[in-house]
Amino acid sequence: MNYVEWLRVRNCLRIYAIVLGCLIVLALIIRISISNWMSDEQYTIDRVSREPGTTITHSMVDGVNRTVIENARERTTITIDNKGFFGGKVITITEPATERSRVNQHIGSFSFQESHSAGMQTVTTRTDEPVNFAIFLVIGMVAMLLVATILGAPFAAENKDHLEIALLKPVTRTRYALGTIGVDAAGIAVSGVLTIIAAIVCQAMFEVPQLDFSQTDGWLLLFVVIGPFAWYAAINAVTTSLKRGSGAVVGFAWPAAFVIIGLAGIPIQGTPVGQVVHTIFWGVSRIVPITYMHEFEVRHGVVGDLDLPSRVGILSLLMLVYGALAVLQWRRVEA
Repeated sequence: MNYVEWLRVRNCLRIYAIVLGCLIVLALIIRISISNWMSDEQYTIDRVSREPGTTITHSMVDGVNRTVIENARERTTITIDNKGFFGGKVITITEPATERSRVNQHIGSFSFQESHSAGMQTVTTRTDEPVNFAIFLVIGMVAMLLVATILGAPFAAENKDHLEIALLKPVTRTRYALGTIGVDAAGIAVSGVLTIIAAIVCQAMFEVPQLDFSQTDGWLLLFVVIGPFAWYAAINAVTTSLKRGSGAVVGFAWPAAFVIIGLAGIPIQGTPVGQVVHTIFWGVSRIVPITYMHEFEVRHGVVGDLDLPSRVGILSLLMLVYGALAVLQWRRVEA
């Protein structure tokens, strides 16, 4: 009974899958173009071996291939422990200290640590660091929010051109509405899964990620899923009764949400007008789902110190309320 909506979701996912495919191809092109740089062992050996007085030794230490490159004149020692493609590498470079200092960083499966002692500096690069799976979940949530925006006005699409046909279908309006929402929810969820898979594939082209699930729990999964669903329900509730102009509403949904959240967070309570503006937008921001998906420290009472269970609870409530409003409007709409 929701064949049209299935087609709409299929077309959306097809285009989105093409976009993900292009991103994967782009990542592959980048990987190939920097293959020499990514081959740390051979690249380092080729560069340092040209220096006079360089010695290179190979050995096995605890089952790991170790290459040691030394240059006594330059007081430089490079140790490369190669654990294989799935195990990554540990590259330690000890050389005279320079004024340039590298900040310790952890980017994906790569980590960089620098230490100084007796005029020497040691930089250790690891390509086998665990990657928090929550990062991929957040990337998937962003994709789900985008797809939820695209699919967020299904009833307005019916209302615009062929409402008479939609209302003649041999099902109740409530059942039709719930079926449409269910189809869109499935499409949104699939987009998140595809995005997470694509992100892992892209990283695996550089180094196989050692996924760390220690910070991934049920609350985080609920937050990642319910947040986009609540955003979809909000857009749907706003556009259900519109015969025209739903595209403009969908297009300006994100800018409007950020303007509301921004004005709610600006400390302009010093004047009567500022106090009124702050109070109004603070109140409106309470019903904008995007407000509760900001993971930053919020001051001036915009969001407060909300933990994940609280955020999930509020987003669930907003999802149910907006979903009910969309269904009620659909039941009352007339051809």
